[in-house]
Amino acid sequence: MIGGPKSLYGKKGSSSTAQSMFVAGLLLVASGVFHIFVWLLLGGDWDGSISWRKPILFGISTGATLLSVAWFLNKLRPAKWDIALCRTLSISLVLEVALITLQQWRGQASHFNHNSAFDSFVEYSMTALIVIATLVLFQITWRAFSYLDAEPDLQLAIRAGMAFLMLSCTIGFWVLLNGQYQQSVSRDPSTFGKAGVTKFPHGVAIHAIQLFPILCWLFRKLGLSLTQRVRLLRFSIGALAGLLTFSLVQTLLGKPRFELDLTGATILAFSTLLLVPVIWTVFGAILRLVTAGISTTK
Repeated sequence: MIGGPKSLYGKKGSSSTAQSMFVAGLLLVASGVFHIFVWLLLGGDWDGSISWRKPILFGISTGATLLSVAWFLNKLRPAKWDIALCRTLSISLVLEVALITLQQWRGQASHFNHNSAFDSFVEYSMTALIVIATLVLFQITWRAFSYLDAEPDLQLAIRAGMAFLMLSCTIGFWVLLNGQYQQSVSRDPSTFGKAGVTKFPHGVAIHAIQLFPILCWLFRKLGLSLTQRVRLLRFSIGALAGLLTFSLVQTLLGKPRFELDLTGATILAFSTLLLVPVIWTVFGAILRLVTAGISTTK
């Protein structure tokens, strides 16, 4: 079965299918890095509704997501509409980040801003673009759970990463709806309740699609067996799920990120404990490699 679906297009076809996503991803990352230098040159606060943080983080984060999805796209069973999906995803995310960047250069907030007709147009356009991008990502995620031409550990890493990404997108829509309500009653649109940080759970989940494949690569480089790699990935997924649960509880209770009560401390402690076997095994493997290297040089 491995290699069968690829033959519909061949390796060249698979590569050209994701080409727009690679180009768009690199463009967005470059934009984010460029705005780091802009921020260092022009100065200004890192936080706040008007901040160079937005073009920096949205550029790098969105670009990394596009590059990650483009990387594993040829591991899916090919579909005749793949090129259209890739271009749709690329264009929608590039335009969204472009609008965020434009608003920063205009000195205007990119989100929850209806100070003028143009600002409202930007707000509604970004919402429409992220809806389109989310629908495409959902379709890709669905296919990833149906078929992946990869070893079991990498299958687990990709599927878990995309599942967390879709959770992050879902939370993002809640952030948007909550922000609109908060704004309508003259409250801070970035908070829930007294001091809950709505972007906290959104940020916790969004980069799992980079984290888990990187861990998969690291475990392989350390020479761990397939059984060990899958087990450690499961512990890592459980730890991130625990952290996401913690972030949601803190936010929905209206608490700042790390203002702990018994419930929050228990969830956070449990999530941390799940990482103990991962850290133990990784350091043990590193120690064995170092010891073997020292023995070889003697």
